Amino acid sequence: MENRTVHTRFTVTMTGALLVFLGAAVLSNAGEVTAFIVRLVGCATATFGVVTLLGHLLRAQSIDLIPFEDVVVSGVLILIGAVVGVFPDMFAKVLFSVLGVLVVLSGLGDVARSLTKTADEEEAEKFSLRVGIITIAVGIFLTLVPSAGVHVLPVICGVALVLDGLSELYLALRMET
Repeated sequence: MENRTVHTRFTVTMTGALLVFLGAAVLSNAGEVTAFIVRLVGCATATFGVVTLLGHLLRAQSIDLIPFEDVVVSGVLILIGAVVGVFPDMFAKVLFSVLGVLVVLSGLGDVARSLTKTADEEEAEKFSLRVGIITIAVGIFLTLVPSAGVHVLPVICGVALVLDGLSELYLALRMET
């Protein structure tokens, strides 16, 4: 089967330049990027609450037919989303603490899976166990020191974008026209 996607030098160059530019923008505005992401999460939560409520309103013949708990959940989602959207700096640390707990749970899952491997999978078991332990440590650190995540995560993302962009530019230089 032939590859129908043809990348021209121009598209690869433009992709690389855009990634480098985006990475530089993230690196130069790390605090604002975090606030933007938290605002985005807040807006998405409020929008989800509004859409859920509208879905119930459109489906029901009367507002009396909508279950009370669905109205309450929709209202709570709208309220939480609005508050998070308006005060992103206050909730950035909370968001990274919750993320840290989720990372710890993921690491625990890795450790549990590594302990159920067969003897044939011994090397994979050791690797999975190491990754799980490192993941748990990172999750605990992120939970206990959420401000580190607020400042470090955008920098990591920015560096990754710049490196990806530079690799695209290198690829473009090596391409035939």
